[in-house]
Amino acid sequence: MNTLAETRSLAEVEAILSLIPDPEIPVISIRELGILQDVQLGTDDAGSQVVEITITPTYGGCPAMDQIRDDIVGALAQTGWKARVTTRLAPAWTTD
Repeated sequence: MNTLAETRSLAEVEAILSLIPDPEIPVISIRELGILQDVQLGTDDAGSQVVEITITPTYGGCPAMDQIRDDIVGALAQTGWKARVTTRLAPAWTTD
């Protein structure tokens, strides 16, 4: 169960991520497009808080995934968050 502080922190992270546009279709966010699969708070090896984010490309050879990863890490770093982004290919992205 999340504590109130974790919930507020996770809500802040979710709000930041919802503002990141897709690099290929900038009128839609990576959240709206369904690229963001999972967002959790965790810790790194030193015990510092880190945001663990899982993304799924819209197709296997999507050239924008590196840019999306950089955009996520950069947006969160600007607000003091450390992020670890993992790409997951399965289950595959769908329009659902």
